[in-house]
Amino acid sequence: MPLLPTSDPMPPFSAGSGAKILAEAIRFERSGHAGVAETLLRRILAIDAFHEEAWIRLGGLAFGDGRYRRAARCFARAMILAPHRASAMHNLAEALRLTGRKRQAALAFTRALRLRPAYPKALAAFGLMLKDTGSGRAARRIAARALVVDPAFATGWRNLGALVQDLNKPDRVVRLLRRASLCAPGDAALQAAYGVALCEVKEAGPALDALRPAAALEPGKVGILGPLAFGLMQAGDTEGALRMVRRARHLDPMSVEADAQESLVWIMAGDFARAAVVARRALLLAPDDAGTIINAALVLHCLGMGRDSVRWSKRALRLQPKSPVGRFNLSLSLLRQGDFARGWALYEARWSMWGSTYPKHAPAWDGGPLDGRSILLTAEQGHGDTLHFVRYATLLARRGGRVLLHVQPLLKRLLANTPGVSGVYGLDETPPACDLCAPLMSLPFLVGTRLDSIPAAVPYLRPDEADSRWWRDRLAGERRLKVGLVWAGEPRKDDAKANSVDRRRSLSLAAFAPLAALPGAAFYSLQIGEAGAQAKMPPAGLEVIDLTAGIRDFADTAAFVEQLDLVVTVDTSVCHLAGGLGKPVWVLSRYDACWRWLGHRADSPWYPTMRLFHQDEPGAWDAPISRLAASLAELAGRRP
Repeated sequence: MPLLPTSDPMPPFSAGSGAKILAEAIRFERSGHAGVAETLLRRILAIDAFHEEAWIRLGGLAFGDGRYRRAARCFARAMILAPHRASAMHNLAEALRLTGRKRQAALAFTRALRLRPAYPKALAAFGLMLKDTGSGRAARRIAARALVVDPAFATGWRNLGALVQDLNKPDRVVRLLRRASLCAPGDAALQAAYGVALCEVKEAGPALDALRPAAALEPGKVGILGPLAFGLMQAGDTEGALRMVRRARHLDPMSVEADAQESLVWIMAGDFARAAVVARRALLLAPDDAGTIINAALVLHCLGMGRDSVRWSKRALRLQPKSPVGRFNLSLSLLRQGDFARGWALYEARWSMWGSTYPKHAPAWDGGPLDGRSILLTAEQGHGDTLHFVRYATLLARRGGRVLLHVQPLLKRLLANTPGVSGVYGLDETPPACDLCAPLMSLPFLVGTRLDSIPAAVPYLRPDEADSRWWRDRLAGERRLKVGLVWAGEPRKDDAKANSVDRRRSLSLAAFAPLAALPGAAFYSLQIGEAGAQAKMPPAGLEVIDLTAGIRDFADTAAFVEQLDLVVTVDTSVCHLAGGLGKPVWVLSRYDACWRWLGHRADSPWYPTMRLFHQDEPGAWDAPISRLAASLAELAGRRP
């Protein structure tokens, strides 16, 4: 009769050969009764210590439940008995790798491949191990050999994708994981990895097409629901992401991964209080996990608790010193506090973050003397960031550089008038050869900007005279206080993180209803994009003059702003444009204010003509708009 599992540590069995006992052990192992299988294997070895198959099976059981040192001892014994078995040598190598004995593991991998040169599993695993030793090129070459041997080897494609991640080429990683997913459509973990990779290149729709079937394959696995929550979050489906997180927590109440996903969802939704509750729970579950601590530091940063955020970020970096996300998040907290000495240096960590590529048009400038050499300054983030930091072009020209700009096309005409700039090229154009290159937002670090040495002379932006004349004629005869309005930023729906920030910084024109009661002011729309249509339906009593049909690019907007007395705007590119022109500009700033505004200061050392009106609590615009309306009434009342 077949053996049945029993609570007895040594289940009864009829006398027979070692082969019969081994067959019973294999049957128990396959039916999920690993403990019974291990007991039988040990009985075999008690009878015959030279039974190589029993040692290999016993090592496999130990390996399967994470007892890697014991597995290594079993596989080593098997190799003494059967030095010709490449699979056993490969198993030994894997066990040694997972116990941290990389030198011995490398020898074992090499021996396995000598025994069987065309061994895809060993090639793929050896490649991953070489990555850990810093031999990235050799690792990729060996992992690629596995796919030459077996092009349908799904694990090989996945491992090569993991190795290519170090090259920061997300599109290539997506292609490799797609091949892996096609080779193993029933592997839920692999399909989930492919979906996450698609999220990283902002392909939210195809990502969900991969992640949803993965969750259907293993609906009870937390490790699959987490990536699906991430995909839904990237697609902007906050409720869907929360449902997945709650399902994951129902399956595993101790899941730190579920807490991490939920806290990020609440951050993107702007509910920092709930994010803090979840982050605290995660810390209780994993107090020494660097990722959990980085998450908590980010929540504290959003809550405006700068010192605490810095403290927790430093703790995370003690655990994981090379974490690009940890270093970058710390830089934001330090910069917000005005600690530029440390903040700018850490801000460079953004180039090590996934998907970032340092501009390589020419050798990178290190901040040294320019001595007449040409230097290409490149835009890297939004229009406002370019307008903010283009002031350094004039500074570098004074230091002896021949400065060229590589910027967003809509800024080309305006920035052609920047003092000291020799040429301006759009990002859609190939720039000329230059001696040096630097990203605009790295310039404060490279020149050593401190809080007391910000180059704040304005204006550093200059509209074209012909454009200025055209807009001057359009506004001629207006005797009231001329106020430009911007109420929304750019949604950027293909970037979930940027879109969540935009939702927090933007409002509707209806929110400006308190301005309707102000006499002596004329309001002009500067709002471009979909939100600009609201100018045709202003709140009752608020007349908004819409001349935006005459705006083609930022040069036109600059010439328009030059004719105004004041610009009132949310934290978007127009605040930098107005500030760079030296025009009075009042900025409505979200609660989790951008680092460059130095917390909740009412002024800005970057722009002498700027005044900031901050939210007192997340999402609440009534109070800052009320304060702004009172200040505007006072300003209008002082006009003759």
